[in-house]
Amino acid sequence: MQTAGKTYPGAYRDGDSYLHQFDPRLKLLLLCVLMACLFSATSGWRIVAIASLWLGVARYGSGGWRDGLKVIGLLRWLLLFTLLLHLFFTPGRTLFGTSWLSYDGLLRGLLVDSQLLMAVLFSMMLAWTTKPEHLAWGLTSLLSPLQRFKVPVREAGGLLLLVLQFFPLIREEVGALQGETEPRRGLDGIKAKAAMVVPLLMRLVDRADRLAGEITAGRESELNPPATADRCLTQFDWIFFGSGIVLLSLFWMV
Repeated sequence: MQTAGKTYPGAYRDGDSYLHQFDPRLKLLLLCVLMACLFSATSGWRIVAIASLWLGVARYGSGGWRDGLKVIGLLRWLLLFTLLLHLFFTPGRTLFGTSWLSYDGLLRGLLVDSQLLMAVLFSMMLAWTTKPEHLAWGLTSLLSPLQRFKVPVREAGGLLLLVLQFFPLIREEVGALQGETEPRRGLDGIKAKAAMVVPLLMRLVDRADRLAGEITAGRESELNPPATADRCLTQFDWIFFGSGIVLLSLFWMV
């Protein structure tokens, strides 16, 4: 996982912070409440308060601020398109005396962009501090009451765990193949990337076979980590969860 963390900003990072120790079920619940607080915001002040919370928490993460800037770079075209869409097509007050630049659209576009960005950054914070198998277990545990209605929650949780584990493997294999080939530009670069598709698929098939074999045999490894045992919530979990709810309630009043 640590190797994958060097190639993309959403990888899990080892640590002993409070967020690492916090129960994954309560993390997911807090994230849902935070998303509701975030997307119900009608003014920028609530967004500023939530962004300040993220900056304060990311300060204690390894490369948190740096990876946050990477995410902004990756989402730049989506954020720009969203802003322009509101700027040109939202009715209301206009800019600079024109009839095609909307001042209200500019404000709305900035608000929507901030909401999208904060949602992604807090989701990344969850991924940084929670192992994939813990995330899958927490979500399965929260949705377990649906099993009474014949919803295949455990099967879906197993598939989710496989997907979460396989994404870093894809990144690793792409990075390994890129390291084995010389960088090229223009048409040669396009041909070189196209030639990587078949070797990449073959390597991924091999890794998938290994993973399936280890899961079938019940062996534990980097690809097949030990299953997360169910555990009771501790006093620390409840205190941390209660503090988070109080803080988000204060944000709701902004």
